[in-house]
Amino acid sequence: PLGFGKGVLAIIIGHIIGCMMLFLAGVIGGKTRRSAMETVKMSFGEKGGIFFSFLNVLQLVGWTAIMIYDGALAANGVLHTGRWVWCLALVLSRVIFGDGSVAGSGGDAMTFGAAVELSVAMPLSWLPLISDYTREAKEPVKATAVSTVVYGVVSCWMYVIGMNAAIYTGESDIASIMVKA
Repeated sequence: PLGFGKGVLAIIIGHIIGCMMLFLAGVIGGKTRRSAMETVKMSFGEKGGIFFSFLNVLQLVGWTAIMIYDGALAANGVLHTGRWVWCLALVLSRVIFGDGSVAGSGGDAMTFGAAVELSVAMPLSWLPLISDYTREAKEPVKATAVSTVVYGVVSCWMYVIGMNAAIYTGESDIASIMVKA
């Protein structure tokens, strides 16, 4: 709903913010030669590390559930076999999503700030992993910089493709976009 110019600006600003945090987390892990969860313990202690590990697992379960559910909606929109067929592996999906609507999904309206926040979320979702990739690097700052820049560029491109598909088709539902494409 922001249009191409404002949408791209929100994507870029959000990724710059998120990738700066991703870079800093990766440098910490690379310089200390510790995994992401081990670096958390440096600031929050053993119990804090356990708490953030639990939050990381919860985030990964949540992302997996949403991705399976959204994939099921998209596949059902194209093949019309019933979304339950696509969610057989997730017994809890019916409990979580109830009547088939996602809580808080909202309409098509989006503010610029919400678009930036949505764009920041993607690099932040990788924060618990970056040190796992940079801790073995011979030159941790360079390795983290390359990882962050490549991730940021590719993620921005992915966002721009999705935004343009929505603008081109006039749809916000991925299944409708796929059918129209």
